[in-house]
Amino acid sequence: MKEKKGTKNLKYIFAAAFILILAMGTIALTGCGGGDNTSDKPAEPEVLINPITGIEIQSEEDLPMRPVQVSIPNDTYGAVPQSNISHADIIYEFPVEGELTRLQAIFYSDLPDKVGPIRSVRYYFVDLATEYKAFHVGYGWGKHARAYMRMNDVPHINGMQETDLFYRVSDKTAPNNAYIDWSSIENAEKEQGALKERQIIKPWKFRDDKWKEEQEAAKKEAQAVIDEKTGSTDEEDVAALEEAQKVLAEPEMASSLHVKALGCDSTCEWDAEKGKYLRYWYGEPFIDKETGEQLEFDNILVQKVNSTFMVDPDTGATDPKGRLKIDMFEGGEALLFTQGEVIKGTWDRKNVDSRTVFKDENGKQFRFTPGKTWVYVLNQDKEFSYETAAPEDTGDTEDTAE
Repeated sequence: MKEKKGTKNLKYIFAAAFILILAMGTIALTGCGGGDNTSDKPAEPEVLINPITGIEIQSEEDLPMRPVQVSIPNDTYGAVPQSNISHADIIYEFPVEGELTRLQAIFYSDLPDKVGPIRSVRYYFVDLATEYKAFHVGYGWGKHARAYMRMNDVPHINGMQETDLFYRVSDKTAPNNAYIDWSSIENAEKEQGALKERQIIKPWKFRDDKWKEEQEAAKKEAQAVIDEKTGSTDEEDVAALEEAQKVLAEPEMASSLHVKALGCDSTCEWDAEKGKYLRYWYGEPFIDKETGEQLEFDNILVQKVNSTFMVDPDTGATDPKGRLKIDMFEGGEALLFTQGEVIKGTWDRKNVDSRTVFKDENGKQFRFTPGKTWVYVLNQDKEFSYETAAPEDTGDTEDTAE
């Protein structure tokens, strides 16, 4: 029997549709139709890091919901040595009245069983807490600090209000003897609802494997430019040669740095064997009271600020205690000491919700060595200097005032 024309056409349509479905399935499996079998390549796993230290972590659950920032005295009236500050991921040393300094220790990846001594808050410490989305712990308030803390909605506890959470140790004298157990901090965080939502902290740039590869590639490219264009008088070639020479230039090296004022005298020395900066206080190793070990860091950051004395807006009188006014958004000079090198640049911060950004003289962000960092926030009252050294011999030094 002869097949009807309409039935025959219908079979052709079904066959064509079946072939099209098979083809689409193949494309979906391979990822594209051009023979590029990209799905056979395993996807690179996302590398998670502690945003403060740059050290790799397995899961975000390895870190608490937010950091804790503790206000710690750093004077010669019995504050030093402090307890468990070696556990902090990053420590800021701020100027306060009387040319003294006060520490803001930020704990995130390593939480001790207790911490102390604990002292009062200065309003510019709050700017640091907003930068790190931190829960703040202090004992006492400087002028405007409490109101500024509330205005910025920073979760906190303070010994002036939550006295029962703190205790006094017998081997230190007041006011440098207030301590707190970490369990009390955690309970306070829970009660205030500070742990309901994980805080997102934008990390600085770190010297990771990708950065190392980029550095090597840049050096090879720079050397190729030098090999090709050396001897040329063309204006563009001369400019390219200058840029290439910058890439290949040896970094400035420093064996130590020194900060001195009426109420502080500290040194950080580069130990090439350990690959760490060792901190000294009035010429003696700066130790953790609980461990007895000297504090050491992977990076030393210098952030220069301007300070003025607070003034009463009604009377125009200078604050009788000499308390300081510091703008932590003004910007200024910065230096990074890492892996024995010195990188000069600037710092800037857009607003209360952003991180402070540090850039070198070429406009590129500082690259920190993964690990712990000590930050000197230095005003004009502090004498600062560092000793340079040749890359081959970090013992051959020369004083360089900054």
